[in-house]
Amino acid sequence: MPNPGFLLAEDAALKARFATLTVSDDRSGSRPVQVFYRYPEAETERSYPFLTIEMIDLVHAKNRQHSESELTYAKVGIPQRSRFIGRPNELSYWPSRISNMGTVTGTTNIEFISSNEFVPVDLLYQVSTFTRSALHDRQLSSQMLSTIVPFRKGYIDIPEDGTTRRLDLLDWTTADLLDSESGYRKRIFRKIYTLQMTAEIPSANMLGQHQITSIIPTIESFTSTP
Repeated sequence: MPNPGFLLAEDAALKARFATLTVSDDRSGSRPVQVFYRYPEAETERSYPFLTIEMIDLVHAKNRQHSESELTYAKVGIPQRSRFIGRPNELSYWPSRISNMGTVTGTTNIEFISSNEFVPVDLLYQVSTFTRSALHDRQLSSQMLSTIVPFRKGYIDIPEDGTTRRLDLLDWTTADLLDSESGYRKRIFRKIYTLQMTAEIPSANMLGQHQITSIIPTIESFTSTP
């Protein structure tokens, strides 16, 4: 189900990435891993293993900020449309919301849609896995580091705007806990992963434009006075 909106689309894509995780043991050949945003409260039913997602920071990615420029989308049928397709200033999507600008409503009499260049940001997430057994802990670590969030060439698709973003694993660490619910007699195996996802924020609203069809010059006469 689509989740249009800045941060909503990114959170949904991240949750979908981890929804494929499973573990196995002598009692179950495939046990799914529950996924929560933040550590579940006491009233939330949870079973091990499970995974939590928290957004811990948002940073202006100045290294990806270009000079101020105008992005333009030309509607189908406009003669100048080919001038924009595939160019750096083509407005082909709206961050976290629209994958095809041709579906924007309320533009029947508008030939061009324009906006300022988007503001690039980096989203930092902390993802933690919680298991009761060392076996499940190792299985999750193997999947996370090899296929889910590898150190190199990490990416994630955002279906809401049709973009493919970078998803980089910055760090991972072991942070085991003693289970308070068992009187601190049992260990909870925990791994913490720090991830960075690229994103964009619109810096201005969409603006509808028409192309100029004619220019009518006006000649004015002035009478000079001595």
